[in-house]
Formats: sequence, structure tokens, C-alpha cells
Amino acid sequence: MRRFSLGSATDRKIVVIELDGTRMSVVQMMPDGSSKRNKKELSSEAEAQGASERMARELISRGFVEQVARGPKPARPTKPGVPATKPAAPAPQHEEPDASYLFADVEAPVATVDPVLSRLSAPPATKAAAETAVKKKKKGGKKKKKAKDGDALDKRVLAGAAAFGALIISFFGYMIYDGFLKPPTIVGTWRGSMIEFETGHAIIHTRYDLILDEKKRAEMTLQEKYTSVGSYSLKGNRLKLSFKDDDGETTETQYKIALGRSTLDLLDPETGKLVVQLIRFREKPVVGGKPEAPPAPTEFAAGDTDKIDKAADERIASVEFSPKDSAFKLRYPQGWESDTGSRPDNTYSWATVSHDSAKIRIIADIKGSLMSGSDSSRDHEEGSESAPVHVAHELYKKTAAEDYGDFNESKPAVFKGSQLGEGRISVFTAAAEGLFGSKLRGYHVTLLTRDRRVTILCHCPEKEFAKLKPTFLAVCRSLSR
Repeated sequence: MRRFSLGSATDRKIVVIELDGTRMSVVQMMPDGSSKRNKKELSSEAEAQGASERMARELISRGFVEQVARGPKPARPTKPGVPATKPAAPAPQHEEPDASYLFADVEAPVATVDPVLSRLSAPPATKAAAETAVKKKKKGGKKKKKAKDGDALDKRVLAGAAAFGALIISFFGYMIYDGFLKPPTIVGTWRGSMIEFETGHAIIHTRYDLILDEKKRAEMTLQEKYTSVGSYSLKGNRLKLSFKDDDGETTETQYKIALGRSTLDLLDPETGKLVVQLIRFREKPVVGGKPEAPPAPTEFAAGDTDKIDKAADERIASVEFSPKDSAFKLRYPQGWESDTGSRPDNTYSWATVSHDSAKIRIIADIKGSLMSGSDSSRDHEEGSESAPVHVAHELYKKTAAEDYGDFNESKPAVFKGSQLGEGRISVFTAAAEGLFGSKLRGYHVTLLTRDRRVTILCHCPEKEFAKLKPTFLAVCRSLSR
């Protein structure tokens, strides 16, 4: 068994490779506590060993570090007459948390405006006198009027610039306060996991989901299955959770805590040993039920992908292109920019084509092929959810959700027209990059070769998606080996 890890303790990813004769098993454990196990039966032990080595090189090339098991270091014997070493100093105590709460600012009411009185017309005699006065001062008044207009314009420009500057200063002031000066609060949605691993023993993984709201209500879920609802109290650095089971009996659990702006450490109150470190999520704390997820995109018309016109596709996408390792070929429109890269071990390659705000990214990886069983000889009906291409498509959803903010995807449909065979296609929405970015909309397409999963992500600003759909589909259908 070989174990690889990536990242720090708070966001560590773990992959374990096990060999049992001709069978290779791969276990993936993510920072959020989820885990996946995939098995593959190979024709011989030598082939299984070779597949294990390729997977290990792939992990190391991605930045994973192999964990080598080491036995306990023997204690150094003491010499006669030499005093024993002093015991280690006790672990430092965590700082007392600041559990103060913030209250929303109340906006001042908008001042009311008095109604404007209608202007009364002047008597005829007054009008005549005024017209005479205007005629006399007409020549000398033009220069004064122009000077006054210029001064008024300058004042309006300065006032607008001052208002914009005040807005920018207020925004960054709020960001600094929210990120660095705002006192931490225990109210929120917290998640974390603890992995216990010893050589020769099974890996023990425990996931914690803790929700604490402002009404002193609490909800804890273990392993995403076992949920308890009750209340909590906080005194100093002691958090007490009270839950009722199905029989009405109350159980209480107490933790010593260390509260940060984005972390909550739960420790054993007697020994001070860390039980689990939880990470704050931006979800609104809702006890007794999870908030509804945003609806998936509904503007996906399967008929759009069924209308295949090869001549039209070739007119749209006419420039031939392939990555350095020749894992696939494609065509893209004239005038678009392209870029590509690959790994020396021929296990991963990528290509991007882009124009203005539209971007198409193609990824060919051997890991997705191994996990989905793309080299299996089983036959599946068209559109089957157990088909390797469907499994590969669903596996990449989580990766896409990590790469894009607010990622949300529709149910996959059958994709046709590519020389790589039947694929899967979904429509997704996501948040654009940048502080004031708009919403993105695009296609997620998956195809399989004999040894690669080919993932295509096409996206653009939401308002431009309808215009770019034919281009996106033409590029996706041009994929070949």
C-alpha cells in the first residue's frame, strides 16, 4: 500500500494505492471529508504493478508527496549517575476566544422633500420692464454667463470625483474591517474532518458538520449521515452541545475551543488534544434543514446538440490544432488564439483557445480514464448512466466546482457528432473572475479515448452565450484522435 498527500493539514488531499494480485484499488480523500474508492482488475500482477507505478508518477508530478512509514524511535538509555531529561513543557494553551456578536447597522431614514410651489406669472408691466432690462444687459451678460457655466461644470466634475472617491474608500474600509478588524463569532456553518492513520491499521476518517445560529440552536452531523439537533452554550472557551435522541434522552458534549476568524478548533477539555479543526463556510447557518441549492440551468435544449451539420462546423472551426503529446486533435475558428502544454510522462495534456471573453479549455488526463474504466469492454445502451463516459463526466463535476465560483450544472445529456464516439454534455453557470465580474454560462463536454478522458469546458459571459453556442459545439464536435 502506498500513500500520497498534498496540501496542509486544513486542506490536505490523500490518495492511497493498494495492490492485491492483479487488482489495483485507489482511494481518494478530499479536504471536505468525502472519499472515493475505485478498483480495477488487470490481466497480470506485472501489469497491475506497472499501472501502480504510473499512477504514483502522476501523483508526484502533480505535487503529491509519498508518505513513508517509519517505526517508533527507540528511547536513549540513560547512564548511571546522569539525571533523566526533564519532561517536555506542556503544550501552550489556546487563546481565549472573543465570542462577541455583531449587530447590523440600522440605516437612517431618508429625509422627505417639501413639495415645490408653482411659479406665479408676472404682471404684463413687470414683463415689459424685465425684457427692456435684458436687452440692455444682453451684450455684457454673455461673457458672465459663459464664465458661470464653466465654473458650474467644474464644480459638478469635482463633486462627482469626490463622491466616487468616497465610495471607493468606504468599500475598501469595509473589506479591511470585515477581513481583519471584525471580532470573530462562533455563529456560522463549520465543516472539517479528522484522519487517523497508523501503519498496519485501517485509515479512520471522521467528518464533522456543525451549525450554530444566533438563537443558540445547534446541529451536528457526523459522516454526512448521523444528525443531531439541539442547543449550545458558550462560557469562556468552553462550548457545551446538548442534543436529544429519538427516545427523548438528552446527551451533552463539552469541548474546549480556539476560535479564529475562519477556523474553530474543538479540543478535549481534559487533555487539550485536538479533536477536529473546523473551517467556516459562507453558507447561512440553518438549523433543522439545509437551504435549497440554486436551480440548475434550464435553458439547455438537447435539440441544439442533435442538429449536426459537418459543412457548417468546418466553416466555423477551420484551423486544425493538437497538443504537444498528440493526445487529441481539434479545429477552432480563424482569428482565435491558442496555447497548449503536456507532461513528459504522457499522462496529462491541455489546450486552450480563446477570443475576447470566450474561452475553450480542453484537458486530456489518464487519471479520469482509469477512474471511469474507459478501457472496459462492457456494452451499454445509449445514454446509460453506468457507461464509462457518464461516470467520467460526473467525476469531473467536483473538480470544476473547485475551479469556478458558484458552479452549478444541469443534468448531462448525450453528445454526438465527434469521432471519439458518444459523449456527455451539460450546461453550467459560474461566477466570473474579478470583483465586479458578471455571470458565466457554458458547456461541459466529456469524451473518452482508449486511455484518456477528454474534458471540454467552453464558457463566456451569460449574455453572449446564445450567440457563441454554434462555435462552442463546432469545436467540441471537431475532437478526434
